Amino acid sequence: MAQVINTNSISLMAQNNLNKSQSALGTAIERLSSGLRINSAKDDAAGQAISNRFTSNINGLTQASRNANDGISLAQTTEGALDEINDNLQAIRTLTVQSQTGTNSTSDLQSIQDEVTQRLAEIDRISQQTDFNGVKVLSTDKSLSIQVGANDGETISIDLKKIDSNSLKLGTFNVNGPTGTQTGVTVAPTTNVAATGSVSVSSVTLSAGTNDAKADIEAGSLVKNDDGYFVKTSDGDYYAATVSTDGTGKLTATVADDAEVEAAAPTDTTAVTTGSAIATTYDSATGITATGNADAADIAAGTLVKDDNNNYYVKTDKGAYSATVSIADDGTLTATVAADAKATTPGITDSNTASTVDSAKTSLVQDKNGHYFIKDETAGSTDATVKYYAAKVTTDDDGNVTAASYDSSKALTAATSDPLATLDDALSTVDTMRSNLGAVQNRFESTINNLTSSTSNLSEAQSRIQDADYATEVSNMSKAQILQQAGTSVLAQANQVPQTVLSLLQ
Repeated sequence: MAQVINTNSISLMAQNNLNKSQSALGTAIERLSSGLRINSAKDDAAGQAISNRFTSNINGLTQASRNANDGISLAQTTEGALDEINDNLQAIRTLTVQSQTGTNSTSDLQSIQDEVTQRLAEIDRISQQTDFNGVKVLSTDKSLSIQVGANDGETISIDLKKIDSNSLKLGTFNVNGPTGTQTGVTVAPTTNVAATGSVSVSSVTLSAGTNDAKADIEAGSLVKNDDGYFVKTSDGDYYAATVSTDGTGKLTATVADDAEVEAAAPTDTTAVTTGSAIATTYDSATGITATGNADAADIAAGTLVKDDNNNYYVKTDKGAYSATVSIADDGTLTATVAADAKATTPGITDSNTASTVDSAKTSLVQDKNGHYFIKDETAGSTDATVKYYAAKVTTDDDGNVTAASYDSSKALTAATSDPLATLDDALSTVDTMRSNLGAVQNRFESTINNLTSSTSNLSEAQSRIQDADYATEVSNMSKAQILQQAGTSVLAQANQVPQTVLSLLQ
């Protein structure tokens, strides 16, 4: 080997090795300080790409797990609201069982119905106001898709249904109305019915004692002229009579015990009918008809209304005429105004016209529990829209209904057919949705467990590729440090080699 001064190849070799050991030391220190084997793509190009894909999957699965937890929270919120709806339905069912016994009065049924109505209103409120993070969960039918994976299409759907009184078919649920099949009630004929013709003998009563002409009088009819009222017998005899009406508009003609046959037959007599001189009537089938009253035309053009105390009046331009309301034997509603009635100004306002009784199809019916109702079947009515009014009736000694009164401002609908079965169906609907929500919660929990397991396994796989092995890197650092020390020492000696050549020049 030539002895040269210009090029110190030994020094160059020592420098190169020293640079290598320094680079190895830097790499070891970088890995030990970051904890990562791959700190840049140059460390492991393929490993960096694989590790990055793992990062995407791990991040996606972690967020998917949070999404699934949100799904559980939504399902729990919805199920909690359904639990309250279920409690209200159970309360309504208990009230309905209570209402089905025949010992309840009309007021009892109304009290029960009032609570039922409030319970149904609460169900509707829960439906409209329950939300999760701004999502109304019971107000409409909808399907929510929950992302439970790191890739497209990895979702679980939560089916939500609208749950309110209407969707549960309880919008018109009613326990305070006719139940079962309604039976028409025949009302005993009275003198204020809408039928026309002479007043029958049932309207003529004899005062106490006996009268030889009793049989003839009972077979007669009531007539009148300018001189007054007379009972005309079948023999053509006339007996003077007095006439009066009671509070219901019923006409009574009385012949005194000692009455004698009129010496001269009255002239210009006319038969007394229910529509003349004695009573002015309002017929629900034909409207108001009036004769024999100074204000008959006004009454006929009037409107039947009631005041705040449930008193009935025929309202006209001149004022209001006191009226009584009854049901005829053919089921026709009749309002009666006395012939001598005077116009008054009771506390009737225009709002009372909402209670106008003008149905062309009005009848008195009785339900299976023995309660009486006025049945109002207006044109176009369906079973669901026929109105009923709780009625108070009076009966004669034989138990026949003679009159019926009611408050026309308190309309009812027919009691719900098979109410308990209807409520059971509603409860079943709620139970089905609660079961579905419970099942989806269990599914979400299973999904979360799987996501957690997948995330753990992927993290381990990524760690094996990306993370630094400290045992190896500490060894590499120690080796590099020793090489650095040795290299520095050797380089110093290598730099002294040219000095030996100088000795040749001495």
